[in-house]
Amino acid sequence: MIVLRMASSTNAHSEMPNQTNATYASNVICCGGVSGLANTCSSTFSVVAKLSSTTSAHIEQNTQSNYANNTCLSVPSGSLGVGYQASNCTGYDTTLASMPTVTNSQIGSPNDYSNKICGSYSLSAQTLAFSISNNSVGFGSLSSSAIRYATGDTNGTTTEAEAHQINVSTNASSGYTVSVKGATLTAGSYTINTIGSTNTAPSANTEQFGLRMTATGGSGTVSSPYAASGFAYGASASVSSQVAGATAGDGTLTTYSVRYLGNIAGDTENSVYQANLVYTVTANF
Repeated sequence: MIVLRMASSTNAHSEMPNQTNATYASNVICCGGVSGLANTCSSTFSVVAKLSSTTSAHIEQNTQSNYANNTCLSVPSGSLGVGYQASNCTGYDTTLASMPTVTNSQIGSPNDYSNKICGSYSLSAQTLAFSISNNSVGFGSLSSSAIRYATGDTNGTTTEAEAHQINVSTNASSGYTVSVKGATLTAGSYTINTIGSTNTAPSANTEQFGLRMTATGGSGTVSSPYAASGFAYGASASVSSQVAGATAGDGTLTTYSVRYLGNIAGDTENSVYQANLVYTVTANF
């Protein structure tokens, strides 16, 4: 990831990282080793130096106010800092470059000049929060003549309803994954067929066990096939299925509303059926 480009390794003019002049291609200030590190002046960022123009430019320290073109380092989370010290970058993680004066200056490699451009990065405390509003939900009495949905009071309903909520948040740089694992509705050797991994509309007089979700708040989203208006269930007692997740951690809570479908056919064995589902949330640090 390029912070800025230099015309030579010392006593050099500079240009912005998005420029493509061949003269500047062989001497670039690069940074890496930090997840999500970028050269944008947004999110959590620090200005490395200011340039007098987009190319063939003099530079100045970020404490000066003569130039309008900022070169930056940014991270999605944590703490990032750029500073300037004479002779060395003691107390910082690295020396990015050096310059002979604080403004109207050329630039050089870290050892060329006494004014050092220094940089540091530290992680935020890593967090993952997960809660579920109700551990026991139920369908009540299943019937082949009516579609049945689970409710938090275990009585069930013929109208689709939220059975419980799952709440997740993290500041992990790559977000999180929510998965479910568990066998279908079972009574001894009897089972009710799962819908499988295709989102399917409810149908009375058909064995169906499945779930679907909706998401509100944060950056989390429901995964296919659980995000559409129908129901699905692609997990088993030995295989998990991803139901939701987020690709970036913003520390904001996402609430997932979980709905369950339980239908039987006319020839389904009469018994008391139960299913034990385990939800697992994994942070992607």
